[in-house]
Order: sequence, then structure tokens, then C-alpha cells
Amino acid sequence: MSAHTTDSKSPAMVGMQAPLAIQSEADDSPFSAKDWLSYFQHNKNLRPLVHLPDLIEMEEHIRAPLIRSLQKFQIGETGEGKHLKKFAKRIGDQDYIQCIDLFIREEQAHGQVLAEVIRSLDGTLITWHWSDLVFILLRRMLGLKTEIFILLIAEVVGKCFYKAVADKVQDERLREIFSLIVLDEIAHLSFHSQFLFTQLLSKTFIKKALVHYFWSLIFYTACFVFILDHRKTLNALGVTAAEFVERCSREFNRSAVAVFAEA
Repeated sequence: MSAHTTDSKSPAMVGMQAPLAIQSEADDSPFSAKDWLSYFQHNKNLRPLVHLPDLIEMEEHIRAPLIRSLQKFQIGETGEGKHLKKFAKRIGDQDYIQCIDLFIREEQAHGQVLAEVIRSLDGTLITWHWSDLVFILLRRMLGLKTEIFILLIAEVVGKCFYKAVADKVQDERLREIFSLIVLDEIAHLSFHSQFLFTQLLSKTFIKKALVHYFWSLIFYTACFVFILDHRKTLNALGVTAAEFVERCSREFNRSAVAVFAEA
């Protein structure tokens, strides 16, 4: 990715509208790996190049904590997804396998963009963080459904954090970049929620209730840990802990309704 602005046209605006339109159509129909494959392929073709200057000016009380938060997100977005791919292959649906591959590539693209943002803010990249290790261990406890459930928690928290950054930072280039990532995350939430819905169709009400209960426990624990770890960034962005939990809860409940809805 280029580290210099050479285009007068705003790059992040190029791919914003069409991906959201495709995702909205997918929301209104049962899970179809073939339809989602079309979405991911279309979104890949529309993805704009990101052009950032060597240095983006930002007030220090925001820049320093924001870099620390983005460093941790950047690690989480750059995984190879080997475990997820392995479980996806067991489904036996080639379209779904390709969807997972393209989903992972989108996450990796986010990681590349975050790396560019960090460097433009005069920050450096880190190679590991304990929170990423915890999420990896949780995701690998059981099979594909467990991994997707845990992944959805990370997607919910990530979407809400990126939205807060897009809403609060003053630099227009960063606002557009994070808005584009938010659009991708919205689609990812729908993709995984619809898949889990189909996987739980045969489960009894009691089993679904138990899954929902333990999933909720993990979600709110993750929110609490996230706030402790990123409180300085949230404060710098003018977002209180209560506001952030409320936003995450709304997104989580929306996903839960999609996952546990009656057929």
C-alpha cells in the first residue's frame, strides 16, 4: 500500500455503497453460501487502495492511546485462519469454504490498513498481545460453531470500536477508512449469524437457550476486559464505558436474534 496521497479523489469512498447494498439483500434471505460468495468476490473487486501521508497530525492525548488500541486490533486482524479453514472444510460446501477464505482475506486487508494508519500516526507495530492469545484459545476449544460464536464476539466489539473511531476522529481520511471497515464488519456479522442459524435449526429450545446463556456470559466478560484494556482510548474519544457497552449490547442482541430466531 502506498504511504503517500497521490489522488485528489477520496479513496475510501470508492467502495462504500455497493457492498452495503449486497449485504442488505443477503439479510432478507436464508443463508446461501453461493450468494455470500458473490458478495465477498464483489466486495474484493470494489476494495479501494488506501493512500495515507507519511504523518497524520493528531492531538497527543488521542494519538498515543489510539495507537496502543490499534496495535492490538492489528494483530487480531492479521491471522492466517488455518483453524477456521480446517473446520470449514468439514462442512463439505465448496462455496462456504471459499467464503471463509475471502472473509479471512478481508480481515487481513483490515490488518494491512491498520498497519498503515499506525505508521502514519508515527507508531510501530507489535507482534503479540495477551488478548489475541486468549481469543485464539477460546475459539479453538471445540469445533466450527464454537469458533464462529467467539469470532462473532470479536466482530461485534471491533465493529463498535471502529465506529467510535470513525465518529470521533477529526481527520477525514481516517474517518473514511474506519467507516469502510465498519461496513465490512456489518456484513461479517450477518454472514456468520446466518450460518449459525442454519447450524442450530435442529437443536432443541433448551439447547439453544443454554448456548445463548453461555455465549452471553463470554460476551459481557469480553466487553468488561476490553473496557479495562482500552479505557484510555475510549476516554480520549469521548466514549464512556456505559455508552460502549450499550452499543456493543445492541449489536450483540441483533446477532443473537438472527442466530436463535425460529425458522
